[in-house]
Amino acid sequence: MQKFDPNDPPPNIIFIMADDMDFTLLPYLEHTNRLIAQEGAVFTNYFVTSPVCCPSRASILRGQYPHNTGVFENSPGFEQFHDKGNNADTIATWMKRAGYTTSYMGKFLNLYPAGVKRTYVPPGWDDWRVFLTSERKSADFFTNYVLNENGKLVDYGESAEDYSTDVLTNKAIEFINQSAQTRSPFFLFISPYAPHGPSTPAPRHSELFLDVEYPKGESFHEADTSDKPLIIRNIRESGGSFEVGDADALFVKRVQSMLAVDEMVLALVQLLEQNGQLDNTYIFFTSDNGFHMGEHDLPSGKMLPYEEDIRVPLLIRGPGIQPNTTIQEMTANIDIAPTIAELAGARSASFVDGRSFAHFFDQQQAEPQEWRSALLIEIGDPDRESPVIAYRGIRGESFVYVEYENGEIEFYDLIADPYQLMNIAGTLDTETLLILHAWLEELKSCQTDACRKFEMTVPDNIKY
Repeated sequence: MQKFDPNDPPPNIIFIMADDMDFTLLPYLEHTNRLIAQEGAVFTNYFVTSPVCCPSRASILRGQYPHNTGVFENSPGFEQFHDKGNNADTIATWMKRAGYTTSYMGKFLNLYPAGVKRTYVPPGWDDWRVFLTSERKSADFFTNYVLNENGKLVDYGESAEDYSTDVLTNKAIEFINQSAQTRSPFFLFISPYAPHGPSTPAPRHSELFLDVEYPKGESFHEADTSDKPLIIRNIRESGGSFEVGDADALFVKRVQSMLAVDEMVLALVQLLEQNGQLDNTYIFFTSDNGFHMGEHDLPSGKMLPYEEDIRVPLLIRGPGIQPNTTIQEMTANIDIAPTIAELAGARSASFVDGRSFAHFFDQQQAEPQEWRSALLIEIGDPDRESPVIAYRGIRGESFVYVEYENGEIEFYDLIADPYQLMNIAGTLDTETLLILHAWLEELKSCQTDACRKFEMTVPDNIKY
């Protein structure tokens, strides 16, 4: 990757984030794979530090773990983020100070705009086209929704032209064209609602891929879940049975709903090519969290410390990134903001816990840089009882260790047991458990440099 030179024209940056997209959907995105993955870098070990929408999005905006954004759950979500003053200092304000024209489109933080005026636009965003939860006229944001369009509330109905992914695509095209006319570098953050439930496809896609089947790994309908913590087994009991047919039917809808997002990628790449901007534009494609559908005999959902929920796709193309690059290092959503800032020559904030991974694009780097060996995974506000589930855990390079709020623990050897079928926490010796607990205690309260230190300080005497 070329180093940022203030004499060079700043690169444009487009960040596309699907909602609840897991790896099983990626093979069906023809344009996304061809135009981003094959033309750039695929990250095989990219994780979210909290596998649920609002905490993950807050971490992406600020480059912080949830315990430092203060957002652990979807509710109170936006209001909590705003009340803590987090909106005043995000990737948007950093990019704005660096001379970028900025735009946010689609889903923002959950429950936006609770606690503020309905026309509120957070600092740093020049262009704002965001779904309003308080004005929602249906159970989702695919049709019958309201957008705050730069302080004006605009109603959308249920016609084919109102399908939200297509509306966002058209508004993104408009924004890029305007930026091209002003010759201003732009940062576009676009967050369609797909494939979030009810996974409504665009009408033109409703008859496609009707025969696809959900890829069922070894953990699907796990026969013996007696090793799982009681809190996990209770989710299974309260959620009811989730049969093969249920998984296949939902998967069809999820695939169909992502086809319009795939077409969005095609339309934006074609536009950039026509405008002569493609070679100077970074395009990110990812998701806010993963999704499980029958794994460990659980109903469909997210929020859990299993691979289906915490490991998500990340694809990036752009200047200096060689086609068909594979990045295997452990990266995370807390790295997104500092990476974008470095690529743009912007200055990130001192509170950032993550780290830029832009140097991984440099094929000529003489020596590998030190990098993390573990990540903190966390969910549930420690100051109040979680309505769903709460835990803190460490996702290492070859293991997962989790402590739940009720005192139960999990440990999986991901080399011997990649599908997390056997919780071997009960077989670990006392010394190893004490070491893991102490390490987790450091991570779950870390800030900035301390986070980076403890991510790299893997104890030598962990035995499993």
